Amino acid sequence: MTEPHEQIVLMTIQNSKRPEQLISIVRDEEAGGFRTEGLRNYFGIKEIRIDFQELMQSVPEYGQVLSFLLESMSAARELNLPFAYQDEFSFQNERFTLYEDGDYRVLHRVA
Repeated sequence: MTEPHEQIVLMTIQNSKRPEQLISIVRDEEAGGFRTEGLRNYFGIKEIRIDFQELMQSVPEYGQVLSFLLESMSAARELNLPFAYQDEFSFQNERFTLYEDGDYRVLHRVA
């Protein structure tokens, strides 16, 4: 059993073009899901939350989506372009929303 202060890390995603950029997907007990950790440090933007049930349905797919977002943020920074989350986007023929909820953005697949 884990201690209350112990963090459960589901996965770590590494930027393929900038391997020093790593984000973690950690369990967020209070929100009943998972959240990213590292986006605020690297890019000064809100972390992303994902509902527990939704993430568990397709962990590899959400890993790919988060990797895509990480690399997009990094590419924008390298080109000195601003990066802003889009409320809705497509990735590999799937639609996703990334809506604002307090200190986070919530990633959700559109049915």
